[in-house]
Amino acid sequence: MISIFANRAEALRSIGRCRSEKSVRLLIASVIAFVMAAITPPLTRAQDAAERRAGVTDEMLVGAQGASDAWLTYNRNYEGWRYAPMTQINADNVDRLRPVWVYQTGVQGGGFETTPIVYEGKIYITTANSHLMCLELGTGKMLWRYDHLLPRGVNLCCGPVNRGVAIYRNRIYFTTLDAHLICFDADSGQMLWDREVADYRDSYSLTLAPLVVKGKVIVGPGGAEFGVRGFIDAYDWETGERIWRFWTVPAPGEPGSETWPADSDAWKQGGATPWLTGTYDPDLDLLYWPGGNPSPDWNGTVREGDNLYSDTILALRPDTGELVWHFQNTPHDIFDWAGVQECILIDEVINGKKVKALVQANRNGYLYALNRENGEFLYAKPYSDGVNWAVLDEDGIPRIRPDMFEGDRRFACPGIFGGKNWPPSAYSPDTHMIYIPDQKRCTTYVTMDVTFRRGLPYYGGIPVMEEEKNATGYIKAYDVRTGEQVWSYDTKAPNWAGLLTTAGGLVFGGAPDGYLRAFDDATGEILWEFQTGSGVFAPPTSFMIGDRQYIALASGWGQPAKVVGFMNDNAGSAFYLFGIDGK
Repeated sequence: MISIFANRAEALRSIGRCRSEKSVRLLIASVIAFVMAAITPPLTRAQDAAERRAGVTDEMLVGAQGASDAWLTYNRNYEGWRYAPMTQINADNVDRLRPVWVYQTGVQGGGFETTPIVYEGKIYITTANSHLMCLELGTGKMLWRYDHLLPRGVNLCCGPVNRGVAIYRNRIYFTTLDAHLICFDADSGQMLWDREVADYRDSYSLTLAPLVVKGKVIVGPGGAEFGVRGFIDAYDWETGERIWRFWTVPAPGEPGSETWPADSDAWKQGGATPWLTGTYDPDLDLLYWPGGNPSPDWNGTVREGDNLYSDTILALRPDTGELVWHFQNTPHDIFDWAGVQECILIDEVINGKKVKALVQANRNGYLYALNRENGEFLYAKPYSDGVNWAVLDEDGIPRIRPDMFEGDRRFACPGIFGGKNWPPSAYSPDTHMIYIPDQKRCTTYVTMDVTFRRGLPYYGGIPVMEEEKNATGYIKAYDVRTGEQVWSYDTKAPNWAGLLTTAGGLVFGGAPDGYLRAFDDATGEILWEFQTGSGVFAPPTSFMIGDRQYIALASGWGQPAKVVGFMNDNAGSAFYLFGIDGK
C-alpha cells in the first residue's frame, strides 16, 4: 500500500490523461481516505464536547485542507489552493448535480462575491453593502443576520462588495465598507466588538475576508484610487486591539523609501492598498500578502521610482509584521494593475529542482513562480492573450517597455482590469496545474495632470477600453512546473468568476453568462452546466454534509454592465447548494 502511494504520480503519468486515469485517481483517493479513517482513533464524547466548545482552533486552520465537512478559511487552506479533496462528485456522476436549496438574499446593487465559511452545520455568507448572514447548512434557513448601517459619503472605487468572513474559536470576523472590523458570536450573531480600522472619510474601505493566523485577525484596506496610504493590520482575536501595522508605502528613511521621490509627499498618497486576502505557510511561519497599485493610478510623473511596496509580494512574520523578503511584480505601475491576487503555496519540481514555491497569476498578465523561502525568482510566463507591455530583463523578469513612458497615451494589454482581476485561481496537486480565470480587454491610457484632494479620485488620467465586442475571457489551465498552457475554455466575455478544483478530477467555475460549469481537470471538456439566472463573480466551494458531498455558489452580477449576448444585468443575488440528484 505504501509503495502504491509513494509512486502515485509516476503511475498516473504512465497511465496517461484519460478517463481510465480518472478511475485510478478516484480509487487511490478513496483508499487513502479509508486508511486514514481506520488509523485515526475516534474521539471520546468528552473530547468531542471540549472541541466543540473551543470552536475552530489554530490546529484546525493548519489542517483545514483535510476537513471534508467544513470550509474554514477563505481559500479553504492557508496555502490558497481552493482544492476540495473529496471524490464523491466526479466525472462519472457530475451530470447528475441538481440544486438542493436556493437562498435569495434580497440584496441588490453590487456583485455577489462571497466565499462561504462552513462549520458545524452553519454556513456564513456576505453580500454587497455590508450584510452578513448565517444559514442552516442543510436547509438554507436563515439563523441570524447582521445589516451594517453605512454612513453617508462612503467613497468606493469598484463596487460595494464583500468577499467573506473568517472564523476562529466560536467567533466570526467581518469587514465593512466604512473600514470597520467586527466580531460576532458564531452561534447567536451577538456583536462582541467593533473596531475602526481606518477613517472612511479618507476613502479607506474594507471588502476582503480576514485571515486568522495564530490568534491574529489580519486585514488590508482598499482605497488607492483616492490617494490613501496602504497598510496591513493584525488584531487580537479576543479583544480587537491592534497588534501591529505594516505600511505598504514606506515613510522617508524606512527601507524602500528610496523608491519614492525624496523631495515630495508623494508617499503619503502612495496607495498600494492590499485589498485581498493573503496566504500563510505554517512551516516557514511566513505570511504572504501583496500590495496593490500605486497612486495616482495612471500618472507616474508625480511618483518617480519603483514605488515599493506597490504591486509587490510581501513575506511577513505574522507575530510582528516584520518584512522578511519582497518581490515587485510591476515596478512603477502606470496601468492600475493592483497585484493583490492570491499567492498559492506549493511544493513542486521547477527548473529541475524540488522547491517550496509561490505561484501567482498576476493582474499584469504574467504567471510568476518564486521560491517562497527567500523570494528568489523562478519564472514568469504570460498567461493572458496579447500581453504587450513588458520586456524581459537579463533575469527573465518582466519590466515596462521604455516606449510606454513616451507621450501622454499608451496602449496596453492586458487592460485596466488586468489578465486576472480579484476572482481566485485554483490549484490541483493531482494535475500539477493552476486554473486561471482570465480576460482580454486592452486599454488606451490617457495621462492627465492631477492634484490630490482628500476624498476625491486620484487617478491622473482616463482609461479608454476596447469595445466590448472585441473583449473576451477564458478559463485556462497551466502546468505550474513549467508555466506552459495545457488547455483553455473561451467564456465569450471577460471572465470574473473564481474557480474550484476537486479530487474528483473536476474544475468548477462560473462565467458572466450565468452558467456554473464543471470541466474535466485534464482536458477542459465540459461535463455539466447549470444556468443560475445571473452572471457569476464568486468562486464555488465544496464540502460534505453527513456522508454526501455538495457544491456551493453565490450567483449575482449585481450591476447593469452590459456584455453582448449575456444575461448579466440581473441585480439580484442568490446562493445555491448543489448535490447529486438534488439530495
